[in-house]
Amino acid sequence: MEQHILFKAGKQTFALPITQTDRIIALENETRVPDLSSYIIGVQDIEGEVIVIVDLADRFYALPNQNPADAEIILAFWKESKVGLLVDEVTTVQAYDTSDLMDKDAGKADGLSTSYITAFIQAQDEIIPILDPHSLFSADKAEEMRDLVSIHTIKE
Repeated sequence: MEQHILFKAGKQTFALPITQTDRIIALENETRVPDLSSYIIGVQDIEGEVIVIVDLADRFYALPNQNPADAEIILAFWKESKVGLLVDEVTTVQAYDTSDLMDKDAGKADGLSTSYITAFIQAQDEIIPILDPHSLFSADKAEEMRDLVSIHTIKE
């Protein structure tokens, strides 16, 4: 059994393995950064660390979150850093038996729009995609994210 955080983004329920997340926080005092993809809201200082904030509804559906002040941010592990995933709401933490799932990297093709989905959960009233936060961005978008998280932070 593996625990997953279930959340809504763009009216769709998604799941993230809890082992791929750090915690849930609020969007506060974000700094907008010009000339980035529309789904990158900006950066936020979280306990002295500058974290890139990504609007998942905008990333998946090109529908920016209409109430970012009411939204939640899931701090997820992405590559060698953390990224903030802005979601409409976190609904629950649920355990699912994932022992019979195929290896996360088996059968994945880089650049496919669904390469970030590792499996589906058949729930009572919906099908829930399980996301791999390390694969949320295609090669060119991942480069943009890497460039942004690699910018040095100067502390006062």
